[in-house]
Amino acid sequence: MPRASGAQSPTPKKSAPAREQKSAASPRVSLSPRYVPGQVYRYAMEFETSTSTTQSGFSADPQGPSSLVITWDATIRMEVLPAEGAAGGIRLRTTYEKSAANIRADTFDPTADATIRQYKDLEGKVVEFTLDAAGKVKSVTGLEGIVAGEKAAQAARDWINHLDAGSGAPPGGVTVGETWTSDQPAISLPVAGLVWRTDSQYLRKEPCHPPNPDLPPSAASTDSSAAGLAAESCAVILTHLNLVRPRPVRDATPEDYRKNGVQTKGAWHGSGQSLIYVALRSGAVVSVSQTGSEDMDVTLTSNHNNTSMRYAGTVQSRSQVEMIGDEGQGK
Repeated sequence: MPRASGAQSPTPKKSAPAREQKSAASPRVSLSPRYVPGQVYRYAMEFETSTSTTQSGFSADPQGPSSLVITWDATIRMEVLPAEGAAGGIRLRTTYEKSAANIRADTFDPTADATIRQYKDLEGKVVEFTLDAAGKVKSVTGLEGIVAGEKAAQAARDWINHLDAGSGAPPGGVTVGETWTSDQPAISLPVAGLVWRTDSQYLRKEPCHPPNPDLPPSAASTDSSAAGLAAESCAVILTHLNLVRPRPVRDATPEDYRKNGVQTKGAWHGSGQSLIYVALRSGAVVSVSQTGSEDMDVTLTSNHNNTSMRYAGTVQSRSQVEMIGDEGQGK
């Protein structure tokens, strides 16, 4: 899924013609967050990645697990800070109030304890994200010296991308029933020329937090922030993601691999789906539910000694990000 490719700016491809819109009279709404300095949000998140792989060749680890499940649970407080300078962009200060990981493997994993500690080390730490005028992440500060593990560092960086619901949407806003497409280069993969193509549709408008029919009214929360979220109206956005190659490439080896004397060959496939609730009043993402899968079979060959490693398998992922508090103008 695009989570692995970092914060990049998708390229808008097209929007649906007027006949695909549900109603010509439906108002256009912006899906970009309208952050105001002093606002404070709180999000609860769960990310799970299930990996089933086989490796053979020069760097295979016969003792490593072939099936691995990592689940990360976190609660994050996000404060909107003033921009630095005239063109500094909005800054988001995030505090990891809770961060815990669980690992399951089909065989003994000697790195499991260290990985769990790396996620735990995020707890209490502060990381700042700077957004450009389009709401895209352009810089991340604060991770230096916090976590040494790449999986934990990537998770700390990439979760913020779930809050960008307007990627590739028409700049003038969208109406109920409208569709649009955007591309995001999959530059982190060992196969060149692939992009994540996202097809999105504004399905409908409904309450951001529909009441639970299984609970009596007396069981509803009396917390003011929760009550405010429940009263909000949201745009419901459905997206389908597919890993595609827009045009043929002569060599599937990415430039970074080539510079290091490694040639790559093989295939990588991926798809996914997400459902996003965006508050119409503020443009803030209220919840995101996403699932995805990737299948790969890639061989990496070193030009230095002509040895090879084959990496094949599947990756299943699911994630849930939900706003659990909107404190408005924070202290």
